[in-house]
Amino acid sequence: MTNPIKTTITDEQIKEVQAQVGVVNSSVKKEQADSEIKRSTVRTWAVLNADMRPLYMDPDHAKESPWGTIIAPAAIILSYERINPGVDFLPGAFPVLSKAQLNFDQPIRVGDMIVSESEITQVEELTSADVPGRVVSMAIETRVKNSDGQAVGTAVQDWHLYERGSEAQRALYDGRGDDAHMHSQEDIEALGAEYKTEEQRGADTLYWDDVSEGDELQHLLKGPTTRIRAGDRRNSTWYWGHKQGWDEMDDHPELFFTNENGILEPVMATDWVHHRAQRWGGLPGALENAADRPNYLVQALANWMGDAGFPAEMSLDFPIQSMIGDVTRSYGRVTAKNMSGDKGIVQLEVWQTNQLDQTITTGTTTVVLPTR
Repeated sequence: MTNPIKTTITDEQIKEVQAQVGVVNSSVKKEQADSEIKRSTVRTWAVLNADMRPLYMDPDHAKESPWGTIIAPAAIILSYERINPGVDFLPGAFPVLSKAQLNFDQPIRVGDMIVSESEITQVEELTSADVPGRVVSMAIETRVKNSDGQAVGTAVQDWHLYERGSEAQRALYDGRGDDAHMHSQEDIEALGAEYKTEEQRGADTLYWDDVSEGDELQHLLKGPTTRIRAGDRRNSTWYWGHKQGWDEMDDHPELFFTNENGILEPVMATDWVHHRAQRWGGLPGALENAADRPNYLVQALANWMGDAGFPAEMSLDFPIQSMIGDVTRSYGRVTAKNMSGDKGIVQLEVWQTNQLDQTITTGTTTVVLPTR
């Protein structure tokens, strides 16, 4: 039996992170060039989110939309965060996304040059006297602009970082037993049938005038997620292996474990598959990245709004973490509507559940719809 990986968060590390509050990290500092948005870029994002609507894929369709060109899924601004909390400041800690606040100023369009910068805005220790294991909250604000300096959006993500091998980390799995969820053949067939019921409004415009308080979105199904989705979607910002890998091992040995082939590998690779999380983490399995959930909700909103609608803001809490293999269903209900100048504003309550009928996400969102 392999001993579970254990890491520690020290007082000195917490002080070092607190000293970084307000320090801006740009794309250049993270060795990533400013990103030109190509049609293939948007296609990749759309495929990763399984949201291949014509507005993202078909230039002829997109040309006739209010945006005049292909645009990207709005929540993709989350991927422009330039700080990796479990590597840059608390090496080896286990990161979990607890909250997300997103503000969308305009769509990302094909041809845009995207520039982003991130900074830590708050650091707080959340360690409980009743549950052994240190936990630190780190709020990171990311501002995304285009090459003209126009704001595209802002994302504030509240990360909770846990000491690996601690009871605090194990408590993230409370209520899940000792293994990942097993789906029966009947479950899989039912999910396949449910997927076929999804509808997209597309070019059929939803007008603000036609929306009423209490209206509900058609729910959106995602999952069961698979292991291939657990890897980092972006290019690595810190690890490339080879000689560079050996240099990193000398500087930060806590970032590595010895894998099944006797090779040192980044410790977050134990977070991607169940057997590794069980063998080296002493955990029931691997958790999903909650950063997928805003993308799911944006897709549910897009299905309801159609091409002419656009999200303005979204505030989400993630009280329960999902495991790889889970199902996520996204829901929404209109709670209010008003006019702001010539803009039709609609406010909604949104939430997500898993296959156990647990509410894993709660929050609110505001969207802008055209008026007649």
